[in-house]
Amino acid sequence: MSTIELPLNGFVDYLRTRGAARVEVAHRHIAQSVEPYSPARDFYRRILSAILAARRSGDDRTVLRHALAEAPPSRRENYQAVIHGWLKFLPQLTKTENVPVNTGRWHGSGLTVRVTPHLAARHPDDRVEAIFLYFKADPLSRKDAAAMLWLAAAAMPQACPGAKPVILDVRRGKAYRDIPTGGDYPAWLGAEAGGYRQLRRRLSAIA
Repeated sequence: MSTIELPLNGFVDYLRTRGAARVEVAHRHIAQSVEPYSPARDFYRRILSAILAARRSGDDRTVLRHALAEAPPSRRENYQAVIHGWLKFLPQLTKTENVPVNTGRWHGSGLTVRVTPHLAARHPDDRVEAIFLYFKADPLSRKDAAAMLWLAAAAMPQACPGAKPVILDVRRGKAYRDIPTGGDYPAWLGAEAGGYRQLRRRLSAIA
């Protein structure tokens, strides 16, 4: 089986599950890998696009207010929660400049994790932060945020050279910045990547 590619959020979805739930996650990833992309299935696509457009415009509140008004009724409550949290975080981006981002990659045990910041900002003191947005209703645990930070930091030379990653739990307006330095992370994530690859291989063989 060739190397599998997976976005950062997809790998973290796998890391945060156990037992049979991991099979469900892998089945979903297999389906996503063979089905054409559909915006209708991408629940947060519109609000993400609105946040990025708002950052480019410099008038965040106006753009987001319009996006909420245009949101499908079934998604409006969730989008409102996302906007509320984003506006709590927004003061931390005061007087920053937008910085281009690319896709970096982390490789481990036959798995490639694609790492693409949603946006990056240069602060007045010349610090650059590459920001990853987490939109889900379930709070992001500190452990999951730490794994995301470690993987993002490993891929940052490609994704946004010189930047430090930030994981933002948007609904809570909570930013995680402390990149773990423990030596166990490479071995742990390599083992998890290998386990995921083996599970995908078994499921693909059954199919």
